[in-house]
Amino acid sequence: MTVAVRVGGRGTTLPDSARRLLRTVTVIVGIVVVWELLATTVFAGRFVVPAPTSVLTTAARDHFYYSDVVVTLGISWKGWLIGNGVALVLAAICLILPVAEGGLMTLGVATYCVPTIAVGPLLVVLYGSTGAKMLMSALSVFFVTLVAAVAGLRAASPTTLEAVTAFGGNRWQQLVKVRLRASIPILASGLSISAPAAILGTMIGDYLGGAKGLGVVMLQAQQQLAVSRTWAIALVSTGVCGLAFGVTAAVARRLGAHVEAPLDRGTTPSRDHRPRPVGLGLAVVRILAVVAFGLLVWELLVRSSGLSSYFVKSPVDVWRYAVSGPLAGSHRHALLQGLAHTGRDAGVGWLVGTATAVVAASALTLLPAVGAAVMPFVIVMRSVPLIAMCPLIGLVFGRGLLGVTLIAAIVTFVPSLVTIVDGLRSAPGAAMDVVECFGGGRLSALVKVRLAFSSPALFAAAKISMPGAVLGSVLAEWLITGHGLGYAMAYDVISSDYGNLWTAIAVLLVVSLALYFLVGAIENAVRYRVWGA
Repeated sequence: MTVAVRVGGRGTTLPDSARRLLRTVTVIVGIVVVWELLATTVFAGRFVVPAPTSVLTTAARDHFYYSDVVVTLGISWKGWLIGNGVALVLAAICLILPVAEGGLMTLGVATYCVPTIAVGPLLVVLYGSTGAKMLMSALSVFFVTLVAAVAGLRAASPTTLEAVTAFGGNRWQQLVKVRLRASIPILASGLSISAPAAILGTMIGDYLGGAKGLGVVMLQAQQQLAVSRTWAIALVSTGVCGLAFGVTAAVARRLGAHVEAPLDRGTTPSRDHRPRPVGLGLAVVRILAVVAFGLLVWELLVRSSGLSSYFVKSPVDVWRYAVSGPLAGSHRHALLQGLAHTGRDAGVGWLVGTATAVVAASALTLLPAVGAAVMPFVIVMRSVPLIAMCPLIGLVFGRGLLGVTLIAAIVTFVPSLVTIVDGLRSAPGAAMDVVECFGGGRLSALVKVRLAFSSPALFAAAKISMPGAVLGSVLAEWLITGHGLGYAMAYDVISSDYGNLWTAIAVLLVVSLALYFLVGAIENAVRYRVWGA
């Protein structure tokens, strides 16, 4: 498709690709101009926001950190493959064996919510520097892809699934013939988000040591108080992450990420006709089984690590520390105080990030031309290495609620926006045509069709962003605030108080799992109202 424009009094045409490029260039120029103005006015003399010319000059003088980029990417692509490969296999198992879903999703939430910066030193001891970085990269992508894959596989048409069953097909054939194709839009967004996440996971591992890598040179720049170099490295890493996202998204589009949602999108209607007390009892049994599975995995990991009990704590050790030990009361009091701070930080950040994401996704869907120009820079926000930018954000926006809220909101906003936009855009064309036939415009189609059919994406976004907001708040507290569980864990690492460290991690896991299953319960209730019992 082309569009006619007038240049020098003569009519000419520009293809859509040229128009998108022109919009993107316009946005880039606008951002650079605003950056330059802020650096020379609001932040002049504060040495926290250098001018873009200074940042670009530093990056060019350092040859854009080419050798460090190569080292980081060499580890990241392996972590990306490992994390996504395991996530896709487990997502398929969740669909084929629903009884295993609770335990597997618990494992996924746990891997996502454990602050890797806190357990990183143990990973280095167990797997060496390179192995630890690869594992941290894999952990950074595993949960995001797992949630997206499960949500996508469940987005298949119930009518089509029943047709496969009617012709003698089983769950495996449903997965291969129907669910895989239906999962492409949501799964594509998860894989795209995971690409920069893998790089950022490697960079966090670089903070544990190494001779080469983007995180290594960034840490050196911070220790030398080289602000321009810190921004230059952040800019290069952001560009690399953005490129990884773009390449993954382009491949996904080639494979069919534009697949429309079926008119009866959702999961197969529930056929559970048990009385409510029986259903609630079974739900409690499932939750207890999930908890037991998590504790068993924890105990097995501790026993297989071969590390001293001084460094790694078992579930029994954590129970004694927080519940049955002689000082358990004071320990609980300190932990609950820290949790209150972290809960406030994460809650406000999640609300701000999610609300902004929903509004922005709706606006970008209504204005596709603007969305094509703006989306690359939305991804850039998530590609900025927060472990490096947290101190700068604290200097600019303060070390209180505003600074932490901004960090938690950034962690929440981008994955939610990408997932919700993909969900809104995958609405079935037939339903959109009905709205148009009755005189409805884009806004009516958004309210009456797109939002309704995007519910799997909305819930997937919440499942990803809620634990993410907790993790972002912990990272901000660790680095800048001086309160909350994040700060307590940072002090625990310095003082070698591993009892409090592991108990704080356990508390974060419990809270994150509770939030995840709360979203799942709300999703099931919504499905129940839509499809009936």
